[in-house]
Amino acid sequence: MLQVRNLGKTYEVPVRESGLKGALSSFIKREKKEVCAVTDLSFEIRKGEMVGFIGSNGAGKSTTLKMLSGILHPSSGDVTVLGFKPHQRHHDYLKKIALIRGSKPLFAPADLTALDALHMQRIIYDIDYREFTGDLHKIVDWLQIEPYYKKPLRTLSLGERMRCGLACSLVYNPEVLFLDEPTIGLDSNAQQRIRQFLKEYNQETNATILLTSHYMEDVTQLCNRVMVIDKGRLLFDGGIDHLVERLTPYKFIVFSLKQSSVLPPDLSQMIVERKNGKYTMRVSNHHVPSVTARLLTDYSILDLTVEHPPFDNTIQQLYTTEVV
Repeated sequence: MLQVRNLGKTYEVPVRESGLKGALSSFIKREKKEVCAVTDLSFEIRKGEMVGFIGSNGAGKSTTLKMLSGILHPSSGDVTVLGFKPHQRHHDYLKKIALIRGSKPLFAPADLTALDALHMQRIIYDIDYREFTGDLHKIVDWLQIEPYYKKPLRTLSLGERMRCGLACSLVYNPEVLFLDEPTIGLDSNAQQRIRQFLKEYNQETNATILLTSHYMEDVTQLCNRVMVIDKGRLLFDGGIDHLVERLTPYKFIVFSLKQSSVLPPDLSQMIVERKNGKYTMRVSNHHVPSVTARLLTDYSILDLTVEHPPFDNTIQQLYTTEVV
């Protein structure tokens, strides 16, 4: 479905000294330097996969998506999506993919209604009217945009524009979705609606989805596989469970006691936090069952939960740890 081999992208950017002298000298001779945004990137994505593509700001995520969708031409390497070379921007290819950016979910004139924008998409992508009508009802119901899809786009909230943008991108049934921060700036309820929709859309259509996001909830709720990029290089490609197991081989046991008790030294040294009568204990994965059984047997426990470390912590650790 999607193959990337030794992909690279280098930009030439102008540089000059600050101040009047630097400004004048740049008129005579403009100096440039090369900035490498993506370096030797290789991976494959199968049909129907939903893959998280994450990294810090400037890591190369958006540049990669732009090359995969055909907006940018690679400086090196090779990309094949659905059998097409994206940078050639073949008409048949553009009808099979969609790039959806959370910062700019809609590209229609602001005075159009969402319904007008959907009909504009029908004309641009030459969709049969009868086929369009059938898909329209399904997408409108799926994304729950009927209450406001006849309002001008400029009057809609960011969350409403995001859902309308998704509708416009999906009305021609793309086989591959490139999602660049689809929940950015949305409140928690709107984020959850978008996540639920993407999950259902993937299950219903078997569409391939590559998702970038700074919200780890997007990745952990939607993706079984994650690729982590940093400074243009791929640091990790694999299952989320494998990543967590390698980088955070421990869990937190959170519990509270019926009455004040003194824990023995071997248990006390595992305590990382005491707050509002609750203890948080950091325990290696191998010892979680035995420590949990000991607490429940030897102490009067009011409640006890076993929690994974925050996924954000795992990603931060990845930037300073070599993962095989």
